Amino acid sequence: MNKKESIICLGRKFDSEEERRIYFQDELRKKLPELKKIDGFPIGEDEDIIALSDPPYYTSCPNPWLNDLIAGWEMEKQELETQGKRIHNSQFQINEPYASDISEGKNNPIYNAHSYHTKVPHPAIMRYILHYTEPGDIVFDGFAGTGMTGVAAQFCAQPDPELKYRIEKERSDLELSLPKWGARRSILGDLSPIASFIAYHFNTPIEIDAFEQEAHRILAEAEAECGWMYDTKHSNGKKGKINFTVWSDVFTCPQCGGEIVFWEAAVNIEKGEVREVFTCPSCGAENTKRGMDKTWLTRYDNSLKQTLVQTKTVPVLINYTLGGKRFEKSPDAEDLDLIKVIEEMEIPYWFPKDRMPIGDESRRNDKSGITHVHHFYTDR
Repeated sequence: MNKKESIICLGRKFDSEEERRIYFQDELRKKLPELKKIDGFPIGEDEDIIALSDPPYYTSCPNPWLNDLIAGWEMEKQELETQGKRIHNSQFQINEPYASDISEGKNNPIYNAHSYHTKVPHPAIMRYILHYTEPGDIVFDGFAGTGMTGVAAQFCAQPDPELKYRIEKERSDLELSLPKWGARRSILGDLSPIASFIAYHFNTPIEIDAFEQEAHRILAEAEAECGWMYDTKHSNGKKGKINFTVWSDVFTCPQCGGEIVFWEAAVNIEKGEVREVFTCPSCGAENTKRGMDKTWLTRYDNSLKQTLVQTKTVPVLINYTLGGKRFEKSPDAEDLDLIKVIEEMEIPYWFPKDRMPIGDESRRNDKSGITHVHHFYTDR
């Protein structure tokens, strides 16, 4: 049995990553009083900030170890120079800017893992890092979002063969020298807590087998507890799994007072269009969406312990998978009964019930009775 290797972090030796994490979390706890004097320190309880952090590599507040990390990286540069993998900073020159159109699709697995506004595919960023830096150089991104600059810096070490070929061909066509492949270090920061959290996980090594095993465990546990909530019957009686359900607004006909399900009256699925003028199924009167009022319903919100008045919506289309194929159907009686059963259940876990924050955009749905975070989700 091989002896487990120790971990060296900022000159200290640890027997495990957990030991390293506990030590630096304790150190972070000691440093918090001084860090709180920095403008922009995040609002939150000390223990929450510590629990979210993995120091010294990632902290959910200003990182007090940045200078120490940079000092270590500067020493690594010297070793790379000795190995001939980079030249000294004083000899590295950029003779011309990188001036070329870059076109990268947004369909690679890393880009799709977490949607985020302004996200840029990491292969696009790699072109600039390879042009303007040497292996071992430090790249700073103070508006890092989900950390694609860090991902790009790491992929400069081992790009997939196809991407490597494309980048080298592009540079050859531009009459530029071939890039020096090798990892760059990166410092990433963002004011958004969720962005910095995602960036940390994108740029932190994981044990693939352990991750896959845990993912399957969680999925199996979720399936055992909640899988029945997503069952629906196919035309042959076999059960399929619901992928998503389309819900439609319901309007009140100004002529007869009857209900008009917008999807059923106005949507032409075959043509993929929405009719501007449509008829009421009860009286046949012609209507427009703008000329009608929405139907309202009164319901008791058990989580808020209060009665609410909200606009009415109903399920109108179910997309489901059976035998590896996707199908669509209108909800049948069993589907509607299933939704009713779920709505009558009490959710046994914590979920966010916060009032939407003040703002024209964040409270634009108040007029529909959608006032709290959990109102944007069905009980299922």
